[in-house]
Amino acid sequence: MEARLLSTFLLLPILLGAAAAAAASTDFIKKSCNTTTYPSLCYSSLSPYAGAINSDPWKLCSYALKVTLSYANKATAAITKQTNSTSLTKAEKAAVEQCEETMADSVDYLKQSVQVMSAIVQALSSGSSSTASASSNLDFQVSNVKTYASAAITDYNTCLDGLEEMKVRAGLKKQIVKWESAV
Repeated sequence: MEARLLSTFLLLPILLGAAAAAAASTDFIKKSCNTTTYPSLCYSSLSPYAGAINSDPWKLCSYALKVTLSYANKATAAITKQTNSTSLTKAEKAAVEQCEETMADSVDYLKQSVQVMSAIVQALSSGSSSTASASSNLDFQVSNVKTYASAAITDYNTCLDGLEEMKVRAGLKKQIVKWESAV
């Protein structure tokens, strides 16, 4: 399943560890994306930001998080619309509401990770990471980004798991997965 939201989540840990830079921005993005689960999706999602990313792995991570947040917001909005559907059974409504709640939590965690990553990029751009304490703080902030991203992934998976566990029509499950993978 080539799920846009999930695949963007999956590339975050890899991008957080990216170190090598290519000569051109798009080459750098392509090279970084080639190490992900869905390279072409990663590249198509991030290449529009090549000019801003340049060959900076920190900016690449920042944009990956921002793109992921955008996808998660769209998926959550689509799920929210579905909760008002009168065609849902009681079990389906409960499953969709659970998805809505866990996806909202996922969005909140992604917002936090975007904020922290933006602060990291800003600090690195200003050159304020030259001392040992700044380096220690950078490690701590990167750890926070990873924690928030991991929590967002967990909430996303909880939504999908809930659809499997509850009595939800196959067509409805497919529709929700489609929203989460196509936004």
